[in-house]
Amino acid sequence: MTEIHLLEQFVAFAECGTLLAAAERLHTSQPALTRSMKKLEADLGVSLFTRTKNHLALNETGLHAAEYARRVLEADQDFETRVRAFDRSLHTISIGFCAPVPQTVLTPMINSIFDGMTISADMMDDADFPEKLEKGTYQLAVTHYRPEGSLFHSKKCGHEDLFISLAPGNPLTFYPKIHLKDLDGLSILLLSRIGFWANVHRAKTPNSNYLLQIDGMAFAELVTNSSYPAFSSSYYIRRRDIIPGRVNIAIADPECHTDFYLVCLASEKKKYKALFDMVTEKTIQ
Repeated sequence: MTEIHLLEQFVAFAECGTLLAAAERLHTSQPALTRSMKKLEADLGVSLFTRTKNHLALNETGLHAAEYARRVLEADQDFETRVRAFDRSLHTISIGFCAPVPQTVLTPMINSIFDGMTISADMMDDADFPEKLEKGTYQLAVTHYRPEGSLFHSKKCGHEDLFISLAPGNPLTFYPKIHLKDLDGLSILLLSRIGFWANVHRAKTPNSNYLLQIDGMAFAELVTNSSYPAFSSSYYIRRRDIIPGRVNIAIADPECHTDFYLVCLASEKKKYKALFDMVTEKTIQ
């Protein structure tokens, strides 16, 4: 059986074009790489190279072999990723959250149901969450769209509306409704980790200057003591957990009104049944 490290070296040569360049990429010596290429040929029982006095190049068989070797390396990497993800899933639940509010609401529920398990959470745009579920990177995800196909089990778990929080006297407070385009060009306070919302904001306010804040307490302090606009959520407004003296106006753009979906692989539905049974369409609201 051909050793993986020989295929890695072979692909490096195919991509670099010379032994010297491949050896530099692999942090090895040129003679050592030459020996590896000869061993690969011996293992396969075929010639992979055209050799001249000062030049080594892939022959026709070598070109085909390089393509096959790439596929083997990709499969090997996928094998390692999936095995490690499965082992991690036995004692860790990895979750991808697309926005802060779902994480705030669902994390206590997940901790209570899966007591003793380690919970690992990511916050980012959810465009590739289905792929990460399929690969085992995540066991659960919360998305702002329902994934298509029978591979996934999903359930609506809530809704969120986006508002803009304004200081009294800001001209925008007199608008009957606000669109994101009305905010374009303004300086706006913004938390740095807000998942898919970041792309929603920036797509329609390309000229705005976002004053990013990492710490939530620092963010609230700045909103309280400045006149900068900031985004707010229907979740906190409904609970009256808002900055005093601020005017919160709903944003009319359809992208600023979203449903959330709790998702897992259909094959894992039984494992996470208790959580899916607990959530409803009004869990996040």
